[in-house]
Amino acid sequence: MSKNLDEPISITMPKGALLVLFEYLARSYGSWRRIGGEPDEATFALQPPDAGERKALWRLEGEIERTLPEIFSADYPQLIAEWKQHLTSN
Repeated sequence: MSKNLDEPISITMPKGALLVLFEYLARSYGSWRRIGGEPDEATFALQPPDAGERKALWRLEGEIERTLPEIFSADYPQLIAEWKQHLTSN
């Protein structure tokens, strides 16, 4: 696994956009908890985003793209697979 991917980074976004993202994720989690209970890949779902939430998600995507050169790496699919495994095992 690439060691430099452990390095913390900062992403700068307007507080309002982050507030919208937080509310969207919290609302989705609340809906999921009412449906299911225990964490399970089959029952987890994000709520459909409204127009403001979509814009906030696009801003986050843009900030991530500007911040992480690894997105353009030839081994990007392998990096994603490794880090998914890393995140689920910790």
